[in-house]
Amino acid sequence: MLYCGYLGGIAQKETNVSEFRKEKLQMLPNIKRIFIFILSVVLLTGCWGRREVNDIAIVTATGIDLMENDFIRVTLLLAVPRLIGTSSANGGGDSKLDVTAGWVVSEQGKTVMDAYNNLQGKLPRKIFFSHNRVIVIGEKLARNGTLPTLDFFIRNRQSQLKSTIIVTKFEATDVLKFKPKFEKLASEVMKGELHENSGTSVQLGRFITMLMDEGQEAYAPQISIVPSEKGGDGSTNLMVSKGAAVFQDDRLIGWLDDMEIMELLWLRNEKQDGVVTLEIPKKWGGGYASAEMTNVHSKVVPIAQNGTVTVDIEISSLLNVYENTSRLDLNSSDDRAVLNSLFAKEVKGNIEMLCTKVQKELRSDIFGIGQNMYKQDPHLWKTNYANNWRTMFPDIEVNTLAKIKIIQTGLIGKGAMKEDMR
Repeated sequence: MLYCGYLGGIAQKETNVSEFRKEKLQMLPNIKRIFIFILSVVLLTGCWGRREVNDIAIVTATGIDLMENDFIRVTLLLAVPRLIGTSSANGGGDSKLDVTAGWVVSEQGKTVMDAYNNLQGKLPRKIFFSHNRVIVIGEKLARNGTLPTLDFFIRNRQSQLKSTIIVTKFEATDVLKFKPKFEKLASEVMKGELHENSGTSVQLGRFITMLMDEGQEAYAPQISIVPSEKGGDGSTNLMVSKGAAVFQDDRLIGWLDDMEIMELLWLRNEKQDGVVTLEIPKKWGGGYASAEMTNVHSKVVPIAQNGTVTVDIEISSLLNVYENTSRLDLNSSDDRAVLNSLFAKEVKGNIEMLCTKVQKELRSDIFGIGQNMYKQDPHLWKTNYANNWRTMFPDIEVNTLAKIKIIQTGLIGKGAMKEDMR
């Protein structure tokens, strides 16, 4: 009996221990939750470094110009929150097209930081760069060299590497002072146009990469102040992507027009569409045809042999014909083949003219041919081509092939014109 009681006691103790263990295991998740909660309270103590909107001057665009005394002029387009969303300057019902929600301020200095410091002394709020959308560079500064100026934006912790670089033949201050018609801020106009012209935008980080990479030069979209209409009331408009600025090292050396920048983006596979208009030869009735190129794809293949380099360019695209003022009947397979051939010849000729201009006149490898060679064989590039690429590039032989296929011709075959019954 004593022995049985002893065993019973042991069993009871084991039962109590197991129940205690179960309770302890059940408590562990609760302890973990409490620990995580305490840790969250300690770490998530709020935005200790925050700034109230009422305490900051929000920069939406920055302009940089080089002055005659070699000083840097920095111009800021600041957002005025109380004017955003209002229909007019006095808040009334009569809308005014020239109302903006921006305030333009500028100052000069020996460096960008020096000018920035002078600007800060004029403002009652702390300058805040985190919403800076665009950096506009004046032509004089761009020709003198951009890297020393951009050093400030690379180092500044508020700076956004996704800010867009734009170059102008005007002074950057004039661009930022432009009063937009549709938007409240000129920076919104610039970003909107760059969005519509997809592929043209060059962000600060990418621009710096193009300047630093082996075997390629940089380019950036151009912004212009143009008349709204010829012979009109003198009103103007901002036009982004009218062309592009071409660089050698970090210095502006020339410009591309709007057609040339589109072709450059095709070759770099950064744009997949575009409109081409060609004149139809007299033997096919004359007139014009306009078509939209879609699904544009290109191959730029450098071939290095025996110390010489040739480049094969192949560009392919689908074509939608939107206008035909010639006598070609696009319901006819023969006439459609003729038009297809004419468009292929036009694209091929335009690409060849662009290559000639870039090689012979600008002498700047904005195609990135050297970069392609570097990627293919870094050792070969370093030993044979890197040191004298700039002198070799203008004399490279370029072979171009255009493959165009018309897929849509609209609802009618012949051009919408009256037949000559005589």
